[in-house]
Amino acid sequence: MFASRNFSPARPTTFSRRTSILLIGFLAWTIRDGLCAPAPAPCTKPSAIASRLRAHPDAQTWTELGNWFGDRKQFACAQQAFRSGLRLDPHSAQISYLLGLSLYESQDFKDAVAPLQHSIHTDPTVLKPHLLLASIFTRLTEPEEAEPEWRAALGIDPTSSMALHGLSQALLARQNFAGEIALLHNAKLDEDLAIDLAVAYARDGQLADAVSAIANTMESFPNSVKLSNALVALYVKVSRTLDAEHLAQKTYQAHPEDVSAQTSYLRTLVINGDWGPAKPVGDKLLAEAPHAYDTLYLNGVMERQAGNFAAARDHLTEALAIHPGQQSVEANLGIALSRLHDPADAKAHLEKALDLGNTEPETHFELASALRALGQTDEAKQEMLRYQQAVKDRDNTTLAVSKAAEAAQALAKGDTQHAVDLYKEAFAAAPQNALIGYRLATALDQAGDTDGEQSVLEKVVAIDPSIALAQNQLGYLESRRGDYTSAESHFRQAVASAPAFTQAWISLAATLGMESKFSEAEQAVASALRLDPQNSEAQQLRHDLAAAQSQQPHN
Repeated sequence: MFASRNFSPARPTTFSRRTSILLIGFLAWTIRDGLCAPAPAPCTKPSAIASRLRAHPDAQTWTELGNWFGDRKQFACAQQAFRSGLRLDPHSAQISYLLGLSLYESQDFKDAVAPLQHSIHTDPTVLKPHLLLASIFTRLTEPEEAEPEWRAALGIDPTSSMALHGLSQALLARQNFAGEIALLHNAKLDEDLAIDLAVAYARDGQLADAVSAIANTMESFPNSVKLSNALVALYVKVSRTLDAEHLAQKTYQAHPEDVSAQTSYLRTLVINGDWGPAKPVGDKLLAEAPHAYDTLYLNGVMERQAGNFAAARDHLTEALAIHPGQQSVEANLGIALSRLHDPADAKAHLEKALDLGNTEPETHFELASALRALGQTDEAKQEMLRYQQAVKDRDNTTLAVSKAAEAAQALAKGDTQHAVDLYKEAFAAAPQNALIGYRLATALDQAGDTDGEQSVLEKVVAIDPSIALAQNQLGYLESRRGDYTSAESHFRQAVASAPAFTQAWISLAATLGMESKFSEAEQAVASALRLDPQNSEAQQLRHDLAAAQSQQPHN
Protein backbone atom coordinates (compact mmCIF):
# COMPACT_ATOMS: atom_id res chain seq x y z
CA MET A 1 0.00 0.00 0.00
CA PHE A 2 2.88 2.36 0.80
CA ALA A 3 5.17 1.80 -2.15
CA SER A 4 8.13 4.18 -2.28
CA ARG A 5 7.13 7.56 -3.65
CA ASN A 6 9.39 10.05 -5.38
CA PHE A 7 9.40 12.92 -2.92
CA SER A 8 11.68 15.31 -4.78
CA PRO A 9 12.40 18.50 -2.82
CA ALA A 10 10.46 21.61 -3.69
CA ARG A 11 12.45 23.82 -6.01
CA PRO A 12 14.48 26.10 -3.76
CA THR A 13 13.59 30.01 -3.71
CA THR A 14 13.93 36.46 -0.64
CA PHE A 15 13.54 40.64 -0.37
CA SER A 16 11.13 42.38 1.46
CA ARG A 17 9.44 45.38 -0.14
CA ARG A 18 5.62 46.06 -0.59
CA THR A 19 3.84 46.63 2.69
CA SER A 20 0.35 45.10 2.24
CA ILE A 21 -2.35 44.24 -0.28
CA LEU A 22 -4.30 47.26 -1.47
CA LEU A 23 -7.89 46.57 -0.60
CA ILE A 24 -9.88 47.58 -3.65
CA GLY A 25 -13.33 47.38 -5.13
CA PHE A 26 -15.41 46.06 -2.28
CA LEU A 27 -18.90 46.96 -3.43
CA ALA A 28 -21.95 45.22 -2.05
CA TRP A 29 -24.27 43.45 -4.42
CA THR A 30 -26.73 46.33 -4.16
CA ILE A 31 -24.69 49.23 -2.74
CA ARG A 32 -24.42 51.79 -5.50
CA ASP A 33 -21.86 54.44 -6.38
CA GLY A 34 -22.39 58.05 -5.39
CA LEU A 35 -21.02 58.10 -1.86
CA CYS A 36 -20.62 61.84 -1.82
CA ALA A 37 -24.25 62.74 -1.11
CA PRO A 38 -24.67 64.87 1.99
CA ALA A 39 -25.42 62.80 5.09
CA PRO A 40 -28.81 63.30 6.78
CA ALA A 41 -29.27 63.37 10.53
CA PRO A 42 -28.10 60.14 12.23
CA CYS A 43 -30.29 57.14 11.28
CA THR A 44 -33.08 59.31 9.84
CA LYS A 45 -34.87 57.03 7.39
CA PRO A 46 -36.06 58.32 4.02
CA SER A 47 -39.83 58.70 4.14
CA ALA A 48 -40.59 56.16 1.40
CA ILE A 49 -38.61 53.37 3.04
CA ALA A 50 -39.90 54.36 6.50
CA SER A 51 -43.50 54.07 5.25
CA ARG A 52 -42.86 50.61 3.80
CA LEU A 53 -41.28 49.47 7.05
CA ARG A 54 -44.30 50.63 9.04
CA ALA A 55 -46.63 48.84 6.64
CA HIS A 56 -44.63 45.65 6.13
CA PRO A 57 -41.21 45.36 7.88
CA ASP A 58 -39.58 42.59 5.85
CA ALA A 59 -35.88 41.68 5.43
CA GLN A 60 -35.72 43.04 1.88
CA THR A 61 -36.82 46.53 2.98
CA TRP A 62 -34.36 46.56 5.89
CA THR A 63 -31.63 45.58 3.41
CA GLU A 64 -32.62 48.41 1.12
CA LEU A 65 -32.43 50.79 4.08
CA GLY A 66 -29.00 49.48 5.02
CA ASN A 67 -27.80 50.08 1.46
CA TRP A 68 -29.25 53.59 1.56
CA PHE A 69 -27.29 54.39 4.73
CA GLY A 70 -24.21 52.71 3.26
CA ASP A 71 -24.39 54.94 0.17
CA ARG A 72 -24.15 57.91 2.52
CA LYS A 73 -21.35 56.44 4.62
CA GLN A 74 -23.62 56.19 7.67
CA PHE A 75 -22.24 52.77 8.46
CA ALA A 76 -23.47 52.52 12.05
CA CYS A 77 -27.00 53.12 10.80
CA ALA A 78 -26.46 50.63 7.98
CA GLN A 79 -25.38 48.01 10.51
CA GLN A 80 -28.54 48.52 12.55
CA ALA A 81 -30.65 48.05 9.43
CA PHE A 82 -28.80 44.92 8.29
CA ARG A 83 -29.08 43.40 11.77
CA SER A 84 -32.81 44.05 11.70
CA GLY A 85 -32.96 42.32 8.34
CA LEU A 86 -31.02 39.34 9.68
CA ARG A 87 -33.45 38.95 12.57
CA LEU A 88 -36.17 38.43 9.98
CA ASP A 89 -34.04 36.31 7.62
CA PRO A 90 -31.17 34.84 9.68
CA HIS A 91 -30.03 32.57 6.83
CA SER A 92 -29.48 35.32 4.28
CA ALA A 93 -25.91 35.10 2.94
CA GLN A 94 -26.33 38.45 1.23
CA ILE A 95 -27.40 40.39 4.34
CA SER A 96 -24.63 38.78 6.40
CA TYR A 97 -22.14 39.88 3.75
CA LEU A 98 -23.51 43.42 3.71
CA LEU A 99 -23.29 43.61 7.51
CA GLY A 100 -19.67 42.44 7.32
CA LEU A 101 -18.97 44.99 4.60
CA SER A 102 -20.45 47.85 6.63
CA LEU A 103 -18.36 46.82 9.64
CA TYR A 104 -15.28 46.69 7.42
CA GLU A 105 -16.04 50.19 6.14
CA SER A 106 -16.27 51.32 9.77
CA GLN A 107 -12.80 49.84 10.41
CA ASP A 108 -14.38 47.32 12.78
CA PHE A 109 -12.36 44.51 11.26
CA LYS A 110 -12.64 41.95 14.07
CA ASP A 111 -16.41 42.41 14.35
CA ALA A 112 -16.75 41.94 10.59
CA VAL A 113 -15.32 38.41 10.69
CA ALA A 114 -18.33 36.60 12.17
CA PRO A 115 -21.01 37.86 9.72
CA LEU A 116 -18.71 37.19 6.77
CA GLN A 117 -18.02 33.67 7.99
CA HIS A 118 -21.77 33.17 8.39
CA SER A 119 -22.32 34.40 4.83
CA ILE A 120 -19.70 31.98 3.50
CA HIS A 121 -21.09 29.09 5.55
CA THR A 122 -24.57 29.79 4.17
CA ASP A 123 -23.41 30.10 0.55
CA PRO A 124 -19.71 29.32 -0.09
CA THR A 125 -20.03 29.81 -3.87
CA VAL A 126 -20.08 33.63 -3.82
CA LEU A 127 -16.75 35.34 -4.51
CA LYS A 128 -16.93 38.66 -2.66
CA PRO A 129 -17.33 37.38 0.93
CA HIS A 130 -14.19 35.27 0.53
CA LEU A 131 -12.25 38.26 -0.86
CA LEU A 132 -13.39 40.58 1.88
CA LEU A 133 -12.78 38.10 4.69
CA ALA A 134 -9.31 37.29 3.35
CA SER A 135 -8.51 40.98 3.15
CA ILE A 136 -9.64 41.51 6.73
CA PHE A 137 -7.43 38.67 7.95
CA THR A 138 -4.58 40.29 6.03
CA ARG A 139 -5.27 43.61 7.75
CA LEU A 140 -5.31 41.78 11.08
CA THR A 141 -1.92 40.21 10.24
CA GLU A 142 -3.33 36.69 10.22
CA PRO A 143 -2.02 35.25 6.94
CA GLU A 144 -2.69 31.67 8.02
CA GLU A 145 -6.41 32.55 8.25
CA ALA A 146 -6.37 34.59 5.03
CA GLU A 147 -4.79 31.87 2.90
CA PRO A 148 -7.78 29.44 2.71
CA GLU A 149 -10.10 32.34 1.84
CA TRP A 150 -7.82 33.48 -0.99
CA ARG A 151 -7.69 29.87 -2.22
CA ALA A 152 -11.46 29.56 -2.02
CA ALA A 153 -11.81 32.78 -4.04
CA LEU A 154 -9.46 31.43 -6.70
CA GLY A 155 -11.49 28.23 -6.76
CA ILE A 156 -14.57 30.29 -7.58
CA ASP A 157 -12.81 32.62 -10.03
CA PRO A 158 -9.34 31.44 -11.15
CA THR A 159 -8.88 34.76 -12.98
CA SER A 160 -9.30 36.89 -9.86
CA SER A 161 -6.26 39.17 -9.77
CA MET A 162 -7.06 40.24 -6.22
CA ALA A 163 -7.20 36.66 -4.95
CA LEU A 164 -3.96 35.75 -6.73
CA HIS A 165 -2.12 38.76 -5.30
CA GLY A 166 -3.61 38.13 -1.87
CA LEU A 167 -2.67 34.46 -1.79
CA SER A 168 0.83 35.34 -2.98
CA GLN A 169 1.32 37.75 -0.12
CA ALA A 170 -0.16 35.30 2.41
CA LEU A 171 2.28 32.60 1.31
CA LEU A 172 5.22 34.98 1.58
CA ALA A 173 4.06 36.17 5.01
CA ARG A 174 4.05 32.54 6.18
CA GLN A 175 7.43 31.92 4.49
CA ASN A 176 5.86 29.16 2.41
CA PHE A 177 8.31 29.68 -0.44
CA ALA A 178 7.69 26.30 -2.05
CA GLY A 179 3.96 27.07 -2.14
CA GLU A 180 4.66 30.52 -3.59
CA ILE A 181 6.77 29.03 -6.38
CA ALA A 182 4.11 26.42 -7.14
CA LEU A 183 1.48 29.17 -7.28
CA LEU A 184 3.34 31.57 -9.57
CA HIS A 185 5.98 29.78 -11.61
CA ASN A 186 3.55 29.19 -14.52
CA ALA A 187 1.33 32.24 -13.89
CA LYS A 188 1.17 35.34 -16.03
CA LEU A 189 3.10 37.78 -13.88
CA ASP A 190 2.58 41.48 -13.39
CA GLU A 191 5.19 43.64 -11.65
CA ASP A 192 4.12 42.81 -8.11
CA LEU A 193 3.74 39.07 -8.70
CA ALA A 194 7.15 38.92 -10.40
CA ILE A 195 8.73 40.50 -7.35
CA ASP A 196 6.82 38.12 -5.07
CA LEU A 197 8.11 35.14 -7.06
CA ALA A 198 11.65 36.51 -7.02
CA VAL A 199 11.43 36.92 -3.25
CA ALA A 200 10.40 33.28 -2.89
CA TYR A 201 13.12 32.03 -5.22
CA ALA A 202 15.79 34.10 -3.53
CA ARG A 203 14.76 33.11 0.00
CA ASP A 204 14.92 29.48 -1.10
CA GLY A 205 18.40 29.96 -2.56
CA GLN A 206 17.41 29.88 -6.24
CA LEU A 207 18.98 33.18 -7.16
CA ALA A 208 19.29 32.36 -10.86
CA ASP A 209 15.54 31.67 -11.02
CA ALA A 210 14.87 34.89 -9.09
CA VAL A 211 16.87 36.83 -11.68
CA SER A 212 15.00 35.12 -14.53
CA ALA A 213 11.60 35.87 -12.99
CA ILE A 214 12.33 39.59 -12.88
CA ALA A 215 14.23 39.77 -16.18
CA ASN A 216 11.52 37.93 -18.10
CA THR A 217 8.75 40.09 -16.66
CA MET A 218 10.70 43.24 -17.54
CA GLU A 219 10.22 42.33 -21.20
CA SER A 220 6.53 43.11 -20.69
CA PHE A 221 7.19 46.13 -18.43
CA PRO A 222 10.38 47.65 -19.84
CA ASN A 223 9.85 50.99 -18.08
CA SER A 224 9.15 49.59 -14.63
CA VAL A 225 11.38 51.25 -12.06
CA LYS A 226 10.50 48.82 -9.28
CA LEU A 227 11.31 45.80 -11.46
CA SER A 228 14.59 47.39 -12.43
CA ASN A 229 15.46 48.13 -8.81
CA ALA A 230 14.65 44.55 -7.83
CA LEU A 231 16.79 43.15 -10.64
CA VAL A 232 19.66 45.49 -9.72
CA ALA A 233 19.52 44.20 -6.14
CA LEU A 234 19.57 40.61 -7.39
CA TYR A 235 22.51 41.28 -9.69
CA VAL A 236 24.40 42.62 -6.69
CA LYS A 237 23.45 39.54 -4.67
CA VAL A 238 24.88 37.21 -7.34
CA SER A 239 28.00 39.39 -7.72
CA ARG A 240 27.05 40.71 -11.17
CA THR A 241 27.85 44.20 -9.96
CA LEU A 242 28.75 45.64 -13.37
CA ASP A 243 25.45 44.38 -14.82
CA ALA A 244 23.74 45.94 -11.81
CA GLU A 245 25.40 49.30 -12.44
CA HIS A 246 24.61 49.32 -16.17
CA LEU A 247 20.93 48.52 -15.57
CA ALA A 248 20.67 51.04 -12.74
CA GLN A 249 22.29 53.71 -14.91
CA LYS A 250 19.87 53.03 -17.77
CA THR A 251 16.89 53.29 -15.41
CA TYR A 252 18.26 56.45 -13.79
CA GLN A 253 18.74 58.10 -17.19
CA ALA A 254 15.16 57.21 -18.16
CA HIS A 255 13.74 58.38 -14.81
CA PRO A 256 16.16 61.04 -13.51
CA GLU A 257 13.66 62.45 -11.00
CA ASP A 258 12.73 59.11 -9.43
CA VAL A 259 14.43 58.98 -6.02
CA SER A 260 14.37 55.17 -5.92
CA ALA A 261 16.12 55.01 -9.31
CA GLN A 262 18.69 57.55 -8.12
CA THR A 263 19.29 55.54 -4.96
CA SER A 264 19.61 52.25 -6.83
CA TYR A 265 22.15 53.77 -9.23
CA LEU A 266 24.15 55.40 -6.44
CA ARG A 267 24.27 52.13 -4.52
CA THR A 268 25.80 50.30 -7.48
CA LEU A 269 28.33 53.10 -8.03
CA VAL A 270 29.39 52.87 -4.40
CA ILE A 271 29.62 49.07 -4.55
CA ASN A 272 31.80 49.26 -7.66
CA GLY A 273 33.87 52.16 -6.31
CA ASP A 274 32.97 54.48 -9.19
CA TRP A 275 33.41 57.58 -7.05
CA GLY A 276 33.51 60.09 -9.91
CA PRO A 277 29.98 59.58 -11.29
CA ALA A 278 28.72 58.78 -7.78
CA LYS A 279 29.42 62.28 -6.43
CA PRO A 280 26.81 64.23 -8.48
CA VAL A 281 24.16 61.56 -7.88
CA GLY A 282 24.88 61.67 -4.15
CA ASP A 283 24.69 65.47 -4.13
CA LYS A 284 21.35 65.32 -5.95
CA LEU A 285 19.95 62.91 -3.39
CA LEU A 286 21.19 65.11 -0.54
CA ALA A 287 19.25 67.98 -2.09
CA GLU A 288 16.06 66.00 -2.77
CA ALA A 289 15.93 63.50 0.12
CA PRO A 290 18.45 64.80 2.67
CA HIS A 291 17.22 62.75 5.62
CA ALA A 292 16.54 59.43 3.87
CA TYR A 293 18.52 56.52 5.29
CA ASP A 294 20.06 55.45 1.96
CA THR A 295 21.01 59.04 1.11
CA LEU A 296 22.81 59.45 4.42
CA TYR A 297 24.49 56.05 4.39
CA LEU A 298 25.72 56.12 0.78
CA ASN A 299 26.96 59.69 1.01
CA GLY A 300 28.66 58.85 4.30
CA VAL A 301 30.53 55.99 2.63
CA MET A 302 31.61 58.26 -0.24
CA GLU A 303 32.74 60.97 2.15
CA ARG A 304 34.77 58.51 4.16
CA GLN A 305 36.44 57.24 1.01
CA ALA A 306 37.19 60.84 -0.06
CA GLY A 307 38.74 61.66 3.32
CA ASN A 308 35.94 64.00 4.38
CA PHE A 309 35.67 62.27 7.74
CA ALA A 310 33.71 64.95 9.61
CA ALA A 311 30.90 64.96 7.01
CA ALA A 312 30.97 61.15 6.94
CA ARG A 313 30.66 61.03 10.74
CA ASP A 314 27.65 63.34 10.71
CA HIS A 315 25.78 61.56 7.92
CA LEU A 316 26.53 58.07 9.22
CA THR A 317 25.50 59.03 12.75
CA GLU A 318 22.15 60.28 11.43
CA ALA A 319 21.72 57.12 9.34
CA LEU A 320 22.38 54.97 12.39
CA ALA A 321 19.75 56.89 14.35
CA ILE A 322 17.21 56.02 11.64
CA HIS A 323 18.14 52.33 11.41
CA PRO A 324 20.18 51.16 14.42
CA GLY A 325 22.10 47.93 14.28
CA GLN A 326 23.35 48.16 10.68
CA GLN A 327 26.78 46.55 10.62
CA SER A 328 28.04 48.43 7.54
CA VAL A 329 27.04 51.80 8.99
CA GLU A 330 28.73 50.93 12.29
CA ALA A 331 31.92 49.91 10.47
CA ASN A 332 32.10 53.02 8.27
CA LEU A 333 31.34 55.28 11.22
CA GLY A 334 34.02 53.55 13.30
CA ILE A 335 36.59 54.09 10.55
CA ALA A 336 35.66 57.76 10.19
CA LEU A 337 35.95 58.26 13.96
CA SER A 338 39.34 56.53 13.98
CA ARG A 339 40.60 58.92 11.33
CA LEU A 340 39.23 61.82 13.39
CA HIS A 341 41.47 60.66 16.25
CA ASP A 342 38.62 59.41 18.41
CA PRO A 343 39.86 55.85 19.10
CA ALA A 344 37.54 55.13 22.02
CA ASP A 345 34.33 55.79 20.05
CA ALA A 346 35.90 54.19 16.97
CA LYS A 347 36.58 51.02 18.95
CA ALA A 348 32.98 50.89 20.22
CA HIS A 349 31.49 51.16 16.71
CA LEU A 350 33.96 48.79 15.08
CA GLU A 351 33.37 46.14 17.73
CA LYS A 352 29.63 46.62 17.32
CA ALA A 353 30.00 46.11 13.56
CA LEU A 354 31.84 42.83 14.11
CA ASP A 355 29.27 41.69 16.68
CA LEU A 356 26.56 42.34 14.07
CA GLY A 357 28.29 40.08 11.55
CA ASN A 358 30.61 42.40 9.61
CA THR A 359 33.28 40.30 7.90
CA GLU A 360 35.28 42.97 6.08
CA PRO A 361 39.05 42.74 6.68
CA GLU A 362 39.25 46.54 6.84
CA THR A 363 37.08 46.52 9.96
CA HIS A 364 39.58 44.28 11.78
CA PHE A 365 42.49 46.42 10.51
CA GLU A 366 40.94 49.67 11.73
CA LEU A 367 40.01 48.13 15.07
CA ALA A 368 43.63 47.05 15.51
CA SER A 369 44.68 50.66 14.85
CA ALA A 370 42.20 52.00 17.41
CA LEU A 371 43.38 49.46 19.98
CA ARG A 372 47.00 50.49 19.45
CA ALA A 373 46.02 54.15 19.88
CA LEU A 374 44.41 53.20 23.19
CA GLY A 375 47.56 51.38 24.29
CA GLN A 376 45.98 47.92 24.06
CA THR A 377 48.85 46.34 22.15
CA ASP A 378 48.13 42.68 22.87
CA GLU A 379 44.55 43.07 21.74
CA ALA A 380 45.76 44.92 18.65
CA LYS A 381 48.05 42.00 17.72
CA GLN A 382 45.16 39.55 18.02
CA GLU A 383 43.04 41.77 15.83
CA MET A 384 45.73 41.84 13.16
CA LEU A 385 45.67 38.03 13.11
CA ARG A 386 41.93 38.20 12.60
CA TYR A 387 42.50 40.72 9.81
CA GLN A 388 44.82 38.30 8.01
CA GLN A 389 42.31 35.47 8.35
CA ALA A 390 39.51 37.75 7.12
CA VAL A 391 41.55 38.57 3.99
CA LYS A 392 41.98 34.85 3.35
CA ASP A 393 38.28 34.16 3.96
CA ARG A 394 37.24 36.99 1.65
CA ASP A 395 39.43 35.68 -1.16
CA ASN A 396 38.03 32.18 -0.70
CA THR A 397 34.46 33.49 -0.65
CA THR A 398 35.05 35.48 -3.84
CA LEU A 399 36.40 32.35 -5.50
CA ALA A 400 33.48 30.26 -4.22
CA VAL A 401 30.84 32.71 -5.44
CA SER A 402 32.52 32.92 -8.84
CA LYS A 403 32.70 29.13 -9.19
CA ALA A 404 29.11 28.71 -8.01
CA ALA A 405 27.92 31.23 -10.61
CA GLU A 406 29.77 29.32 -13.34
CA ALA A 407 28.27 26.09 -12.05
CA ALA A 408 24.73 27.50 -12.19
CA GLN A 409 25.27 28.51 -15.82
CA ALA A 410 26.67 25.07 -16.68
CA LEU A 411 23.70 23.39 -15.03
CA ALA A 412 21.30 25.62 -16.96
CA LYS A 413 22.98 24.54 -20.21
CA GLY A 414 22.65 20.88 -19.29
CA ASP A 415 26.34 20.29 -18.62
CA THR A 416 25.69 18.53 -15.33
CA GLN A 417 29.11 17.01 -14.73
CA HIS A 418 30.91 20.31 -15.31
CA ALA A 419 28.46 21.94 -12.91
CA VAL A 420 29.24 19.29 -10.30
CA ASP A 421 32.99 19.88 -10.66
CA LEU A 422 32.57 23.65 -10.33
CA TYR A 423 30.29 23.33 -7.29
CA LYS A 424 32.85 21.01 -5.68
CA GLU A 425 35.53 23.67 -6.15
CA ALA A 426 33.19 26.32 -4.75
CA PHE A 427 32.30 24.24 -1.68
CA ALA A 428 35.96 23.39 -1.07
CA ALA A 429 36.78 27.12 -1.10
CA ALA A 430 33.91 27.93 1.28
CA PRO A 431 33.24 24.75 3.27
CA GLN A 432 30.96 26.54 5.76
CA ASN A 433 28.66 27.91 3.06
CA ALA A 434 25.61 25.67 3.46
CA LEU A 435 23.82 27.17 0.45
CA ILE A 436 26.66 26.31 -1.94
CA GLY A 437 26.75 22.85 -0.40
CA TYR A 438 23.04 22.41 -1.04
CA ARG A 439 23.45 23.50 -4.66
CA LEU A 440 26.26 20.94 -5.03
CA ALA A 441 23.94 18.26 -3.65
CA THR A 442 21.25 19.29 -6.15
CA ALA A 443 23.74 18.98 -9.01
CA LEU A 444 24.86 15.57 -7.74
CA ASP A 445 21.22 14.50 -7.65
CA GLN A 446 20.82 15.49 -11.30
CA ALA A 447 24.03 13.60 -12.12
CA GLY A 448 22.62 10.47 -10.44
CA ASP A 449 25.33 10.34 -7.77
CA THR A 450 23.10 9.64 -4.78
CA ASP A 451 25.95 8.52 -2.52
CA GLY A 452 27.81 11.79 -3.15
CA GLU A 453 24.57 13.72 -2.76
CA GLN A 454 23.86 12.15 0.64
CA SER A 455 27.40 12.82 1.86
CA VAL A 456 27.16 16.51 0.92
CA LEU A 457 23.66 16.88 2.37
CA GLU A 458 24.87 15.50 5.68
CA LYS A 459 27.59 18.18 5.71
CA VAL A 460 25.00 20.84 4.84
CA VAL A 461 22.67 19.98 7.74
CA ALA A 462 25.66 19.76 10.07
CA ILE A 463 26.45 23.38 9.13
CA ASP A 464 22.83 24.52 9.30
CA PRO A 465 20.18 22.04 10.51
CA SER A 466 17.38 24.51 9.68
CA ILE A 467 17.71 24.10 5.89
CA ALA A 468 14.39 22.35 5.35
CA LEU A 469 15.03 21.43 1.71
CA ALA A 470 18.22 19.61 2.64
CA GLN A 471 16.49 17.78 5.52
CA ASN A 472 13.62 16.80 3.23
CA GLN A 473 15.94 15.44 0.55
CA LEU A 474 17.97 13.51 3.12
CA GLY A 475 14.73 11.99 4.35
CA TYR A 476 13.84 10.98 0.81
CA LEU A 477 17.24 9.31 0.31
CA GLU A 478 16.96 7.47 3.62
CA SER A 479 13.46 6.26 2.75
CA ARG A 480 14.75 4.90 -0.56
CA ARG A 481 17.31 2.93 1.41
CA GLY A 482 14.56 1.58 3.64
CA ASP A 483 15.80 3.40 6.74
CA TYR A 484 12.44 4.83 7.74
CA THR A 485 13.55 5.78 11.22
CA SER A 486 16.24 8.11 9.86
CA ALA A 487 13.89 9.33 7.14
CA GLU A 488 11.25 10.20 9.73
CA SER A 489 13.82 12.15 11.76
CA HIS A 490 14.87 14.25 8.76
CA PHE A 491 11.29 14.89 7.66
CA ARG A 492 10.38 15.99 11.19
CA GLN A 493 13.30 18.42 11.19
CA ALA A 494 12.17 19.73 7.79
CA VAL A 495 8.64 20.55 8.98
CA ALA A 496 9.97 21.95 12.26
CA SER A 497 12.17 24.37 10.29
CA ALA A 498 9.51 25.17 7.67
CA PRO A 499 6.00 24.46 9.00
CA ALA A 500 4.47 25.55 5.66
CA PHE A 501 6.53 23.02 3.65
CA THR A 502 3.68 20.93 2.22
CA GLN A 503 5.85 18.36 0.49
CA ALA A 504 7.76 17.63 3.69
CA TRP A 505 4.48 16.96 5.53
CA ILE A 506 3.45 14.56 2.76
CA SER A 507 6.82 12.82 2.92
CA LEU A 508 6.57 12.55 6.71
CA ALA A 509 3.04 11.14 6.47
CA ALA A 510 4.11 8.50 3.90
CA THR A 511 7.09 7.47 6.04
CA LEU A 512 4.94 7.19 9.16
CA GLY A 513 2.55 5.05 7.15
CA MET A 514 5.42 2.76 6.16
CA GLU A 515 6.15 2.43 9.88
CA SER A 516 2.46 1.69 10.58
CA LYS A 517 2.23 4.83 12.72
CA PHE A 518 -1.18 5.56 11.26
CA SER A 519 -2.45 8.04 13.79
CA GLU A 520 0.63 10.25 13.41
CA ALA A 521 0.55 9.77 9.64
CA GLU A 522 -3.04 11.01 9.51
CA GLN A 523 -2.06 14.10 11.50
CA ALA A 524 0.82 14.79 9.12
CA VAL A 525 -1.30 14.45 5.98
CA ALA A 526 -3.96 16.63 7.61
CA SER A 527 -1.27 19.31 8.06
CA ALA A 528 -0.42 19.03 4.36
CA LEU A 529 -4.05 19.40 3.35
CA ARG A 530 -4.54 22.41 5.62
CA LEU A 531 -1.70 24.07 3.71
CA ASP A 532 -2.92 22.94 0.28
CA PRO A 533 -6.46 21.52 0.32
CA GLN A 534 -6.33 20.66 -3.39
CA ASN A 535 -3.03 18.75 -3.25
CA SER A 536 -3.76 15.52 -5.15
CA GLU A 537 -0.78 13.65 -3.66
CA ALA A 538 -1.92 14.42 -0.12
CA GLN A 539 -5.50 13.47 -0.98
CA GLN A 540 -4.38 10.13 -2.42
CA LEU A 541 -2.13 9.51 0.56
CA ARG A 542 -5.03 10.10 2.95
CA HIS A 543 -7.02 7.50 1.00
CA ASP A 544 -4.09 5.06 1.07
CA LEU A 545 -3.62 5.53 4.81
CA ALA A 546 -7.28 4.82 5.47
CA ALA A 547 -7.17 1.71 3.28
CA ALA A 548 -3.98 0.42 4.90
CA GLN A 549 -5.33 1.02 8.39
CA SER A 550 -8.55 -0.84 7.57
CA GLN A 551 -6.48 -3.91 6.66
CA GLN A 552 -4.73 -3.99 10.02
CA PRO A 553 -5.79 -6.85 12.31
CA HIS A 554 -8.08 -5.75 15.16
CA ASN A 555 -7.44 -6.98 18.68
